[in-house]
Amino acid sequence: MYQIIVYDIPDDVLRGKVSQTLKDYGFERVQYSVFTGSRTQNVLESLALELRAIIKKKEADVRFYQQCERCFEKTMVVAKKEVPPIEQRGVMFPCQQAESG
Repeated sequence: MYQIIVYDIPDDVLRGKVSQTLKDYGFERVQYSVFTGSRTQNVLESLALELRAIIKKKEADVRFYQQCERCFEKTMVVAKKEVPPIEQRGVMFPCQQAESG
């Protein structure tokens, strides 16, 4: 099972702590506030408890979305930048700036 973890956290310090915790758990950053990875349910529950302790009563929204491997492989990426290898498994639609000339 693959996970996509997204967050919306206005506090810079808290956002940094959440980001570092996700990295410590082995998740890869794919956008500023989006991480992906594949962990067991027990690990996810442990991560959720740790994040809850970090967030405490501050304003934060952290969401875990789970996808099976088949769905994850169907991920469509529209990008105008280098895409990490973990995302290159799906269907990609790279944007190319039209050159005028």
